[in-house]
Amino acid sequence: MKWLFWMLLFLSFLLINEITVEWLLAVVVGGYAPQPGFERATQYFTVHSFLFSASFRVIPYIVLSAVAVVLFSSLKKSSIGKIALYCSLAAISLFHFWGYWDMQHSHFTSEHTSSTSALAIIFIPIHAIWLSAVVGVLGYGLAKITRLVLNRA
Repeated sequence: MKWLFWMLLFLSFLLINEITVEWLLAVVVGGYAPQPGFERATQYFTVHSFLFSASFRVIPYIVLSAVAVVLFSSLKKSSIGKIALYCSLAAISLFHFWGYWDMQHSHFTSEHTSSTSALAIIFIPIHAIWLSAVVGVLGYGLAKITRLVLNRA
């Protein structure tokens, strides 16, 4: 876990964002080829808007980093603790992906886009914090139960 967890955490933060998801939506749902889909996804891109959304998106990753380093450093030493941390990271990543997908899906369909859908950029990371905590605890509990069952068998 010395570098793999941190590399996955960084790549997840960097790659799972509203622009990447919109590009995937353009290709998968909108029927664009990869290059025109990328052009469509980045047509309104600015560094300022990317940094604005990244400032919210980084919050659950910082919380998970704090948990991994400061609060529960013993988690990193046990295999069950590592499972819990990886489960939390997966929850954050999947929730961000799902949230951005849901937020932008209507751009490529005939559905109506809500005027408040942009607020998801703020609320998706906030909800990812508690969701990752729940999934981490569940992952820890399931790994602990699995270990107990396998040791008895």
